[in-house]
Amino acid sequence: MALFTGHTVNKVDRKGRVSVPASFRNELVRLSFPGIVVFPSPEGLPAIDGAGIDWLENLSANFGTANPFAPKLPKSRMALFGQVERLSFDPEGRVILTRGLMAHAGISDSAAFIGMGETFQIWQPEAGESVLGDAIAGASAEFDSATRNGGAEGDS
Repeated sequence: MALFTGHTVNKVDRKGRVSVPASFRNELVRLSFPGIVVFPSPEGLPAIDGAGIDWLENLSANFGTANPFAPKLPKSRMALFGQVERLSFDPEGRVILTRGLMAHAGISDSAAFIGMGETFQIWQPEAGESVLGDAIAGASAEFDSATRNGGAEGDS
């Protein structure tokens, strides 16, 4: 599975083309789809969530093994898969963000890519820097609390 790390801000041209960070592309070259899959943040954030096709295929398989008649599962499946867009790389490693995705994330002339492990997010740069800063501060507080308490939360 692809692993996305680091953060980068890249320019977006007037056609919505943006270069996917080289480190992200390097993770995706061995996959069956030459590009990324993206969708509006399901958490209601003004961000675009993204991944490689392998992540989406794995999620689909997990939905397939779950009880298909469980409450909310058909809605969850439709909410996610109905909004996913496959964005192919051009020869320069760029993708074209749709106007709808750009509007959702407030992106105009640049976009911040933030790695999150198996997935990544695309933000309007100032918002992305703020969220990343908050995450770093929160992680530091969690780490400080865990070390003061002798271990991670829930450890005994």
